[in-house]
Amino acid sequence: MIVIVIPAKGHSTRLPNKNMSVLNGRPMLDYAIDDALVSHKADKVYVSTDDDAIATHCATRGVDVIRRPESLGGDVPIIEVYRHALTKMSDGAKVKVLVGLQPDHPDRDISVDQALERFAEADADVLNSTEIDGTKNGAHYVLSRHLLDGGQPRRQVTVVDHCTNVHFAADLEQAGVRLARRK
Repeated sequence: MIVIVIPAKGHSTRLPNKNMSVLNGRPMLDYAIDDALVSHKADKVYVSTDDDAIATHCATRGVDVIRRPESLGGDVPIIEVYRHALTKMSDGAKVKVLVGLQPDHPDRDISVDQALERFAEADADVLNSTEIDGTKNGAHYVLSRHLLDGGQPRRQVTVVDHCTNVHFAADLEQAGVRLARRK
């Protein structure tokens, strides 16, 4: 079973209410939800959040919500958010691969299915896609069950996805321009 978890915390120090910031007339979070819902390889989509407004919005989009404690919203390694989500899924024991789809990379070029294909081709335990500048702040994290269960990664793959990592209002504008050009 392959699941997608979108980690959408409620508060951001650099851009207040970042995940619900308006981007081309829609909440930025919607772009990650859209990307997740069009996947043909994923079996289930969840949003992990500590925020009531985000949870309500996700329910209107028909996406299952996993409530997480605020303690998982700070400088906690993202894999801990994914591990928490796994423990809250009723069918979590069946999960073989988890795709973490970061909502603050709304203009990603690599689809979930393409990331999963590259992950499988490489026979990896972790795939991380990075933004334009090549930093390791992934637009996608694809993680094997072995890694989720605490094992050390045997093979890691990093691919560059020409996307924006939204931290500030200027980044939001840049992502909006890139998304508008696609249409």
